[in-house]
Order: sequence, then structure tokens, then C-alpha cells
Amino acid sequence: MTPPTDLDIAVRAALAGAEVVRNGFGVPVDTEMKGAVDPVTVIDRQAEEAILTVIHAHRPDDSVLGEEGGGDVVGSGRRWLIDPLDGTVNFVAGVPHVAVSIGLWEEDEPLAAVIVDVMRDDVFAAARGLGATLNGKPIRVSERSDLGSSLLVTGFPYDRQQRADQYTAAVTDALRVARGVRRFGTAALDFAWVAAGRLDGYWEFGLKPWDVAAGILIVREAGGRVTDQAGQPAGVNDQFVIATNGGIHRSLHTLLEPTIRRVL
Repeated sequence: MTPPTDLDIAVRAALAGAEVVRNGFGVPVDTEMKGAVDPVTVIDRQAEEAILTVIHAHRPDDSVLGEEGGGDVVGSGRRWLIDPLDGTVNFVAGVPHVAVSIGLWEEDEPLAAVIVDVMRDDVFAAARGLGATLNGKPIRVSERSDLGSSLLVTGFPYDRQQRADQYTAAVTDALRVARGVRRFGTAALDFAWVAAGRLDGYWEFGLKPWDVAAGILIVREAGGRVTDQAGQPAGVNDQFVIATNGGIHRSLHTLLEPTIRRVL
């Protein structure tokens, strides 16, 4: 029997986590607050445990960084970065827009990535050099090159209560130019939908390694571009990213530069 690839393992692990999340959706659960606006539920932890069980069974020597389990991204070697429930605020509120996100990195390079749109049963996946897929079929970013006809998406970090004016200024600037700006509350799916061509560009401040680990690779393998505030290829330690189809990248970065200077 052929041993499973890294991507095979990532998909199995993500689906195991997604099953936990799906079964827990709409059921009253205990919720704690990690911060003023950052909830965590027992489902987050159970989904992470299900994911770790799969990864440890196949890659026991690899390191893991999970949103709920801790760890860090410092050091060398292969490291799995896991968000077992991206969109916990949506989950608690009964909004069916949540995801499981898993990215495997070695040093500063992504190797494999999976994002599962839990309530739609969509599996976005990518392996380095092999392209990106949605439910096994290849996907590509949009071909739009005009910011004025582009549909954008953003998110607001957990320090938004202190910096609301700065973050909303960027949205205001984008609304004056773009076809529209959306805010769905699940960073992983923002990346995935850019990769699938549903959206043309995404930006966000205050991101964590597990927020971006899968999305960076999936967008790139779908033909898009993901950079940091300086326009360099984004990594898991960057707290700001722009992910686009490539065609609008420079225009969107230029539009956001005033906010980038104020925030970072």
C-alpha cells in the first residue's frame, strides 16, 4: 500500500476536525473568552484533538502549532499549523460560515494546505508545485485586473476596539474604488475564496500563524499572490497580508499603504 502523502494526511485530519465542528453546530456549548472579543468553545478543543490524532498517527516526529494547544513557530523542521475552528464567533452565534484550516510548513516554505468549509462540505487543498483544488477539481484565481470591478474581503483583528478608526479607514478607501467589500469573519475562507476566483482580493491586520498557514499556499498554487506590508512574499509570522488574484495586487497595496503606515 502506498503511504499517504502530506496532503493526504492534511485532508484526513481536516475532515476529522470538520466532523466535530459540524456535529457541534447549533448545539449549546460552554464558551470561554481568551480576550475581550475572542471566544473559545469545547468544540474548538475537541476538533483540535481529532486533528492531532490523525497527524500524530502518521507524522509522529513533526511539530505542531495549534490555536488552542499552543506551541510556537520558532525553530527548524516540519511544523503543522492548525486552526481547528476558524470563525468561532460565527459558530457561537449560529452563523454557518466556519472552517478548519491546516498548513504544513518546513522552515519558511509551505508544503501542503487544506481548508474545509465545514457547512458547505467544500475542501480546498494544495501541495507545493501541484496546484490548488476544490473538492478534487483544479481552481484558479480570477483574471480581473481592474480594482474598480473587483470584489474584496477583509477582517478586523482583536485589537479593533482600540484601532477601529484605522481599520475602517481602509474599508472606506476600498469602498470608494472597488465594486464591493465583504467581511465574513473567517480568514481561512477569505483566502480560499480568493483562490477559487469568487473574490478578487483580501487583506487583514493582526493575523496569527494558524490564520495564514494554509491560505498562503492555496492562493499561490491557484495562481494568486500573497505578500506582507512591504510587498514581499508573506510568511506565517507576518501580522498583515494581502492576498489577491495578482492582477489587482499592486493597486490594492497602494490603496492600503496609508493604513499600513498608521497601523504597523
